[in-house]
Amino acid sequence: MEVAHLQPLSLLDYPGKVAAAVWTVGCNLRCPYCYNAELVLPELGADLPRLPAEAVVARLQERVGFLDGVVVTGGEPTLHRDLVAFVRRLKELGFLVKLDTNGTHPGVLRSLLEDRLVDYVALDLKAPFARYREFTGLLSPDPVASELVSDIVLRVRESIALIRDHAPDYEFRTTVAPGLAPDDLIAIANEIRGARRYALQPFFAPEGKRLVDETWRGQFTLSAEKLRSLLPELQEFVPTELRG
Repeated sequence: MEVAHLQPLSLLDYPGKVAAAVWTVGCNLRCPYCYNAELVLPELGADLPRLPAEAVVARLQERVGFLDGVVVTGGEPTLHRDLVAFVRRLKELGFLVKLDTNGTHPGVLRSLLEDRLVDYVALDLKAPFARYREFTGLLSPDPVASELVSDIVLRVRESIALIRDHAPDYEFRTTVAPGLAPDDLIAIANEIRGARRYALQPFFAPEGKRLVDETWRGQFTLSAEKLRSLLPELQEFVPTELRG
């Protein structure tokens, strides 16, 4: 596991739980609005110090009895071959485990769910699938890039089905990035019609944090008020909440 950061306490990342958060390095997408660029872009992440997985487990072991759970986030955790073994260690310590994922590695997700190693899965839906190319940063006109996006959409659809059928608890969520319109959010809600919950997260660009594509900073985004007004329409498809 390539771990960049261990947040020893979070009251926000695992709904209703006191948790730690483990941030992994690396992502297979290039969502332009992402503000964890140092975890996504190799040229930025190369100089990040890594925390050895054993050291992370040891620090978490000290917090047994205080923490309810651990959130494994990133970056994209399912890129790491030893994720399953790492999560198994967390479960052996008695922690609940929440996984944040982009859903592009359903095989890894299946292994975690079949072995009952995750208690909560949060899958980020970037945009309606017809616009995934734009919002995942895979905009090359190369036909290979087009095939890659099609494959990613198929993988995310498979992950959605796995989560709905097998996850003990879960949510789908969307960061409402610049350029997403009300009709886009309605299309996403329709795609996951009947799911357990859907969360909207207003986009913001924290000071001092670089975006994957800085040209997206300051672009128009739907306001919290507008998103709140959309909730009744979205809730016709799936229970929806606004966060932040």
